[in-house]
Amino acid sequence: MRRAAVLTVSALAAVSSACMVQVTKVKNAGPVFRQAREEAARLAGQPGPAREVNVLVWDPSDGELVRVSVPMWLARAADWKDWEDEHGGHVRLRGRIRIDNERLWEDIEKMGLGMVAEVDGDDGAQVLVWLR
Repeated sequence: MRRAAVLTVSALAAVSSACMVQVTKVKNAGPVFRQAREEAARLAGQPGPAREVNVLVWDPSDGELVRVSVPMWLARAADWKDWEDEHGGHVRLRGRIRIDNERLWEDIEKMGLGMVAEVDGDDGAQVLVWLR
C-alpha cells in the first residue's frame, strides 16, 4: 500500500500544481481519519457535482500520513489501472464501481458527494477516499 500511495502522490504532484499533497508523520492518525469521515458524512446527500477527490492514507509502520486533493478533471484524466491491495485488509465501497478507466470515474461521480471507499489493512494501514 505504501508503494502505491507514494507513486500516486508523486504522479499527481508532477502532473499539476492544482493538486494538494501533504505528507506528515503522526503516531495516531485516528483523529485525522475521524475528521475526514465527519466531513464526508456532512457532504453526503448534498446537491451538486463533485469538484475534487480526496485521499487520506496512513502507514503505521513509518507513521506517514499522506493527504491528497485532486480536481475531478485531473482525476478523470489519470490512468488508474492498478487496484491491487498488496497487504490484505477490508475494503468498503459506498456503491458499485466498475474498475476500468472508461467507467470508473463515471461510477464514482454518480455516487455524489461524500465517502467513496474506506480501507482498513491487516497491517493497520488505513485509506479513505471521498468526494467534495
